[in-house]
Amino acid sequence: MSDRATILVHYYRALVGRADIWRMRMDATTNWAIGTTAAVLSFALGNAASPHYVVHVGFFLTLVFLLLEARRLTFYHLWQRRALVLERGLVAPALRAAPEEGTLPLDPSLEGELAGELGTTIPSMSITKAAARRLRRVYVYLLGVQLAAWGLKLASHPEATTEASEILARAHIGPLPGVVVVTGTAFVLLGAAALALFRGGVRS
Repeated sequence: MSDRATILVHYYRALVGRADIWRMRMDATTNWAIGTTAAVLSFALGNAASPHYVVHVGFFLTLVFLLLEARRLTFYHLWQRRALVLERGLVAPALRAAPEEGTLPLDPSLEGELAGELGTTIPSMSITKAAARRLRRVYVYLLGVQLAAWGLKLASHPEATTEASEILARAHIGPLPGVVVVTGTAFVLLGAAALALFRGGVRS
């Protein structure tokens, strides 16, 4: 094996290791979001005296975790993409080569595709695209569960009701009337849903 191929093999191993580290960081953020959601909803629904806006704390923390995880996805995508380039340009040609060949074949396009971006760690994926992907994969479901729990809280505490006007009145937060709170919450969640639908792909 040539010195050039040896360098690429070791570099491929390093890229896979880096991608694994950022993948684990993403998984940790997801676990934080799930655990926080469970804790907030248990507190909000487990006690009639707890205020309904506790769920909004869960909304806020979930969005914070989403942004943190989106940033981590951009770095995971950076290393993953470089590893995939090496798989196409180094591993795949090696598998297609005849066993008796003495040198490791390389895709001629590998140098131009990869060498130009070495020396930089600036992610190529935008933060909005990364957020859209994580929304579609995980966070839209967490936000949906929190929204359902908020509606259940308003309808159940301090006593059960099915009157829409009463539920709306209970949604107030301090001087903010319920209609303002509901409208603002709907605006934020619809914005997140639109981001998930119209940005990003289906991977990661």
